[in-house]
Amino acid sequence: MNIIHLVSNKVWGGGERYVLDLCRYMNAQGHSVAVISRGIDAVDAPFREAGFTPGRLPLGGVFDFISPVRLARVLDRTAAPVIVHVHNFKDARTALRARRLMADSSKVRVVMTRHLVRPAKNDRSHNELYNSLDALIFVSETARRKFMSGKPAVDESRIVVVPPAVPAHPVTPLSREEGEFRVVFAGRLHPEKGLDKLLEAFVGMPENARLHIVGSGSPRCETEYRRKAFSLGISQRVVWHGHVDDPLPLMASANAGVLPSLVAESFGLAVLEFMQCGVPVVASSGGGPAEIIEDGKDGILVPPGDVAALHKALMSLSQSPQACAAMGRNAARKAADDYAYNKFAGSIYEIYERVCHE
Repeated sequence: MNIIHLVSNKVWGGGERYVLDLCRYMNAQGHSVAVISRGIDAVDAPFREAGFTPGRLPLGGVFDFISPVRLARVLDRTAAPVIVHVHNFKDARTALRARRLMADSSKVRVVMTRHLVRPAKNDRSHNELYNSLDALIFVSETARRKFMSGKPAVDESRIVVVPPAVPAHPVTPLSREEGEFRVVFAGRLHPEKGLDKLLEAFVGMPENARLHIVGSGSPRCETEYRRKAFSLGISQRVVWHGHVDDPLPLMASANAGVLPSLVAESFGLAVLEFMQCGVPVVASSGGGPAEIIEDGKDGILVPPGDVAALHKALMSLSQSPQACAAMGRNAARKAADDYAYNKFAGSIYEIYERVCHE
């Protein structure tokens, strides 16, 4: 099978990681895999390092008439069956236009993964778009429900929910200071991620508690968060790591991970990464993480923006090392049993196979 992913984002994120992992898996299974991007080095570099040299198209959206024509030429030269896997509706339009321009459009299927939590638009143009897709994959029930709240006129037989996974890799945790209770936040430094609430919740934590923050954001955001930590009197117990190419060793060294998003996350790959490492996660109860975590068993869920609840959850883990470790073991078992990467990738391949035979 020939599989082509269109990747049009300008920055690297969870969606791009999703594509790269799928490319590696499908390639290892003997399929021909290609990536087409906008030629932005921050996005292309990880693909190149993994052995995939991205092709380049403008991928500019509705007013981009060059990309469909050039993509159609590529698809005409590609042997059947061909899956074009897209990751936003802008690229879906490009792929569908390209298919209409082909000499033999019957050999191409267009599949989309929806990574965002947003309601559908239900105008005629968008409804035609939804129903032209051969499959529309949502990464969580949260994402699917939010989409359907827009009341789109869509054939629901085309819709499927496939929770993502991340490949498991051996990880050597970084060392901790003796007696340290380590809390790790991994994500973008952006207001919607709730880092300001986390800093407030860290006030009053035991002296042995340290908050390690992995990720980057705009210089203004980073400066504001550092100032807040200082004004709260906790700056000596907050460690700022910035962007880290491989954050897993630090994540694996945590006693607890924390993802206090203020908005509904579509899924939460970082949750699974912590869980694979045997680390329980304290996460906001809105969105995808609530579909992964069983509250009190393999992690703790707190209402978004509730500083008191977030503080209580972190305190409970710091004061009960045995319970914290037990949650971590439960988390590792769940990640291995329910979110094995081969199960996820197998589900995606089954969708490819199904649409090719329809």
